[in-house]
Amino acid sequence: MRRFVVLLLALGAVVGMPLSASAHDVLESTNPADGATVERMPAAVVLTFSEDPLPLGTQLLVRGPGGDVAEGKPTVSGREVRQAVSSSAPGGDYTVTYRVTSDDGHPVSGTFAFRATTGLDGSAAPAATGPVGGSASAAQPDGGGSSLPVVVGLAVVLVVVLVAVGLLLRRRRPTSA
Repeated sequence: MRRFVVLLLALGAVVGMPLSASAHDVLESTNPADGATVERMPAAVVLTFSEDPLPLGTQLLVRGPGGDVAEGKPTVSGREVRQAVSSSAPGGDYTVTYRVTSDDGHPVSGTFAFRATTGLDGSAAPAATGPVGGSASAAQPDGGGSSLPVVVGLAVVLVVVLVAVGLLLRRRRPTSA
């Protein structure tokens, strides 16, 4: 019985370790910040993630009054993803939509918004029509939530199988007369 308890503890340690490593990257910050009003349109939009995203499939759209003002392809450097903005970007309200590949291979996507009082082209933003931001969506892997229920379910099944095997082995031991 002691061996069985030790085996269950070892199994718990092995099953519990990957749970912390299975988390997807999350968006930690943006520049400009979600909901911010900046004096001048930045030359680039920067997203910072909790881990280094993979460059594979990275997409950033920066949409403003004149449409998409992203210039060139986004670049990944460490935990940062940077998207250059066209020098003709006008002042106004902007929405950034992103999709990156997490370091574990899962896609992470979301949106955030900001307002630029003055554009890179020198133009002033039109009068605000409503609050900027507040609509940011959390960086969630496509396809939904956590893999925790699957891992816990597999662990429960494994424990049940081990208990059954332990009971069968205990029953089959020959008894001394």
